[in-house]
Amino acid sequence: MPTLYQFFLILHIAAGSLSLFTGSLNMILPKGGKRHQKIGRVFVAGMTLTGGSALFMAQIKPNPFLFIIGVFTIYLVGTADRYIKLTQNKPLLIDWVYTLGMFVFGSIFIIWGVITLTKSDGMGAVMLVFGSIGLYSVYQDFNNYKGEAKHRNYGLLTHIGRMVGGFTATVTAVLVVNAQYIPLNIPAALYWLAPTLIFTPLSIYWIKKRK
Repeated sequence: MPTLYQFFLILHIAAGSLSLFTGSLNMILPKGGKRHQKIGRVFVAGMTLTGGSALFMAQIKPNPFLFIIGVFTIYLVGTADRYIKLTQNKPLLIDWVYTLGMFVFGSIFIIWGVITLTKSDGMGAVMLVFGSIGLYSVYQDFNNYKGEAKHRNYGLLTHIGRMVGGFTATVTAVLVVNAQYIPLNIPAALYWLAPTLIFTPLSIYWIKKRK
């Protein structure tokens, strides 16, 4: 019989593989059509399972970085899915749960990062970057919920940014897990930050095209 950890690990790998495949398809294929939406729904489901299983695994066998990936995966994909429906509607309870949850965890990540850096551990920079991204996203949420969005189609623009962010989290997880098999002497922090450095400009490009 598999242990509880093994169960979540199998679920995590299966859902993560599905997310990586469907996310790659939607990154490549034309955006906005029915095919994009159907693939996107599968991606959201896969990413939610991936993030949720990561949180459980990080509790069974304490792993702070797996926990960070889990938190960001659920927040980014969850809010991305919600934002596409928000332009004509007021935020619901679930929207506030996502936002306030990220506010709490983003603050913790920044404090944690500062403490880690004082111990001369370069991974503190990773925590600071992710914490800052989280709190900026929270700031963006509050402005949008108050009706102070800068663009009329803010729902679509935020949807794009958060979906790309969720896909980035998947690629980051794959890189970090498989770093030991890459025959290059690359600092661990780079595996964590490289996908963000690569996909963020792409996200900005797509958002600017639709403003």
